[in-house]
Amino acid sequence: MLSGISKLDLKRINRMQVLRAIWETGPISRVDLSHQLQITRASITQLTNTMIAEGLLLEIGEAPYQIRPDNKLPKGRKKILLDINANYKFVLGAIISEQEITVGLCTMHMEILDKSSMPCNDHTSRKEIIQFIISATERMMSNSCLTKENVLGIGVGVMPIMIGRMRVFYKNGILDFSELTKSLSDFPQMPPVFCGNAVWLQALANVDLQRNDMFNFNQVYVHMGSHIHIAVLRPEKSEQDYLTYSYLTERCIIRPNGRQQDSYPAGSVRAQLSVQAMQARIAEVYSKERTPFLYSATDGYIQHVTLEQMYQASSAGDVRCEEVVREIMQDWSVLLHNLVCCFQAQHVILHHFGLTEKGFANFKHYVKQFAGDDVAEKIVCSSIEDKTDFLAGCSLALMKNFYMTGGIPEKTSANLLKIKK
Repeated sequence: MLSGISKLDLKRINRMQVLRAIWETGPISRVDLSHQLQITRASITQLTNTMIAEGLLLEIGEAPYQIRPDNKLPKGRKKILLDINANYKFVLGAIISEQEITVGLCTMHMEILDKSSMPCNDHTSRKEIIQFIISATERMMSNSCLTKENVLGIGVGVMPIMIGRMRVFYKNGILDFSELTKSLSDFPQMPPVFCGNAVWLQALANVDLQRNDMFNFNQVYVHMGSHIHIAVLRPEKSEQDYLTYSYLTERCIIRPNGRQQDSYPAGSVRAQLSVQAMQARIAEVYSKERTPFLYSATDGYIQHVTLEQMYQASSAGDVRCEEVVREIMQDWSVLLHNLVCCFQAQHVILHHFGLTEKGFANFKHYVKQFAGDDVAEKIVCSSIEDKTDFLAGCSLALMKNFYMTGGIPEKTSANLLKIKK
């Protein structure tokens, strides 16, 4: 027998719309919420008053007057602005990468309260990683006098290179994190656990941290490492794009008949722009005599060379280094131009590039030279750094157990249904 939408589901949908509108646009009045969501003022008032009583929302003061075209002040009372209560509950996040495991605690506004990290290498076991996340979570909750009832959940992002080690497998074409989720959830004091692909979550976190600046644009997120990972976020923030685009992008040709790496095509993104590929390019001229500044800065270890250091060496007069940098930046410019065109991106977010403010300016200068102003102006640095990668996991927990539930956690929903019956 078919049935219509339940009152609880309708309530959750309306609450979801309110929360998303506030998060995306920033503090907003009930009048503007009513207009934006096409919900009556009476319903909005009743809904938001309930959410204020529950502690989800706060009235943060009056909106400033906006002068009318006739230069007169508007009549009537000032609008009262609503915002999400940053301390309604707290959120935990963790990122599992090949170099480091990071765990952190933050508020609903992604303000960092605590963080911890553990180095990771080829010998770090799955058991050690899980135990570190559990112990770090327990310590942070204890230090802040929190129980699992005070925490929305912990979001755990797994970098693609760590997926096999963490026993995350494909099931019906989709990554199945159930075994990892269960291993973390077995700890009695653990809040709800949500797991996902770290690359997509880092892209999501960058948009969340910008709030109203970037929500309405197509975003392309580029993570540099042993692989070049690509995530695409559209205004609806679908999480289905990452795997396809990342794999295809790495195999795209950006320099015909260029370098080869593993089983990738010659001149592909992976063969030209992965960290190992860029280090292999500089290795051909790297020596104490030919690149004295770069050699000294890296203590003679080619594995320590970064793009930032190449920029510094070029500025210091390492001519051979300058030649390699120009070639690398030509390839980056081709890739970025193609990403902007293919995905109609208004922003391209660079993550894990290790660039200082001056280094980022150099990067944009080269892109402007080789790809034009239009592409260069779309490039921005990631809002999260290596030590704050865990904010990507926090974004997942917020999305899954707050925004997508209208602030009604699943356990609460189940209890409401029991009471109703």
